[in-house]
Amino acid sequence: MDHSTWPGSDRGAAVVFDIDGTLLRPGTFLQRVHMESMATAIERISGAPAEFRYEGGDLFVNGHDLAGCTDAGTIDLVLRGAGVPAAKSPGLHAAVVAAMCDLVITATQDLDSAHELLPGAADLVAGLRRHGVIAGLSTGNARTVATCKMRATGLSGLAALGGFGDICRARTDIARGAVEAVRAAAGTRGQVLGAAGIVLIGDTTSDVGAARAAGVRCVGVATGASRVHELERAGADLVVPTLEGLGVRDLVELVHADGAGCLDGAAPSTPRR
Repeated sequence: MDHSTWPGSDRGAAVVFDIDGTLLRPGTFLQRVHMESMATAIERISGAPAEFRYEGGDLFVNGHDLAGCTDAGTIDLVLRGAGVPAAKSPGLHAAVVAAMCDLVITATQDLDSAHELLPGAADLVAGLRRHGVIAGLSTGNARTVATCKMRATGLSGLAALGGFGDICRARTDIARGAVEAVRAAAGTRGQVLGAAGIVLIGDTTSDVGAARAAGVRCVGVATGASRVHELERAGADLVVPTLEGLGVRDLVELVHADGAGCLDGAAPSTPRR
């Protein structure tokens, strides 16, 4: 299929991805390195304990469910729980992020973790690039952490632009940052990228809400923290069980459609509305 079949190809097109639970399997070695580095950095800088626990596809810190949470939000959650005064939090936060990123860089420097990608992730990204679609990230990971994960999995190009969780506590702010980033990238191509040509793909209801707040379409993928019915109820425009079988043509149909859809395992390339 020629990329001109994407509506408004002269105006540009973009897809931005969440990482953990969307591109990467939940609880992978890369994610554990990330969380262990965060826990070490928090305790080293502030003295506050951070105990991360995986339960199925869900992740908790000190008993709090982290579905849809950002790095900045997680750090603040731990610091508040430890009674750190609000006035000290900004300085500690910046130091924790820096220490965490240094630890992740060291731990992932020589990793080859392509096997930790969820099925269909690499094929979808490759397909988007073949059709001239801008691909980036809308993730709660700090930018450096996201860059390390994408390099280790062979998707390094995705980390070049997007919205990240270094400073932003809210997913809505991250999604808006991702939209601004891909619009700027389209501008370098001489294109004007409208909201109708941008799709956010994520695995949580927070991703869906963030996409809606940013005014772009959302594909919910049930490979992480949220189930199909939860993503549908949150208002995802399209819900898929996995990224397998989801292609550029499905995204074209989505941005043409008025209403939500669902791809099921029996007919993964045919939206059901």
